[in-house]
Amino acid sequence: MKKNLEKIFTSASVVVAIILIMVLIVTAFGGIKQEDFDNNLVKGLLFTLAILYLVLSIVSIVLIFINSEAIKDVTLRTDKGGSVKVSAGVISKYVKNACSEIEGVKCQKVGLVSDEYGVRLKVNVKVVDKDVIEVETYLRTLLEDMFLKEFNFRFSSIEFKVTALVPKYKADEAEIEAAVAKKLEEMRKENESEGEAPVPEDLEPVEVEEAPQEAEEAVEEGQAGDALPSEEPEEVPEEEAEEDEEKVLEFEAAEPQKAPEEV
Repeated sequence: MKKNLEKIFTSASVVVAIILIMVLIVTAFGGIKQEDFDNNLVKGLLFTLAILYLVLSIVSIVLIFINSEAIKDVTLRTDKGGSVKVSAGVISKYVKNACSEIEGVKCQKVGLVSDEYGVRLKVNVKVVDKDVIEVETYLRTLLEDMFLKEFNFRFSSIEFKVTALVPKYKADEAEIEAAVAKKLEEMRKENESEGEAPVPEDLEPVEVEEAPQEAEEAVEEGQAGDALPSEEPEEVPEEEAEEDEEKVLEFEAAEPQKAPEEV
């Protein structure tokens, strides 16, 4: 029914929109002059088309977003003598009672949706200090068994939505640290395999022994001695200097003179 209404209202709004567009195009090319719009009949027609288009558009949008698949009751059995139905309130009560049996689980909302496969049950729950997968498995099994034995009815699917959660999980710091150390070790091995030089883990730093203090002092004295100016020569006594001069003069007098070369 919903799909048929959507098609009807959408088609009608498209037809009205086409009429308004044609009026605007004809006016733009001079087919309808300004004096024609002063007529009350033309004004009334345009105003009616505008209101009709607005109403059709609003209805089409509402039909698109409205959830008409939600149902208020479920038919359990139908035969020639009649039918048996269960209201959504009864089903909601059964689901809330089932959730109350599980400690730490609270049912907040229950919904029934009809689709091509049958009836779907939607349940919004709040989980406190419980494992979500464990709660979902237990609650699904409980609801299926409850409705099958009480009403002889099976839902096409049961969907759970956790709207609030207080997690049960608490991190183990020692385990997390061990996992981090393992990952770092794997990364180090990958870097080494890519061609980088491995760094030995047992490599110890080389200690440099200090030179003895005496050797340092000797080196400093040697450097200082090289920088000092050379010592001045000792003075020769005057008597020894006079004797040396007399010997030089005697040696020059005793040396024979060479004869002049002939020309």
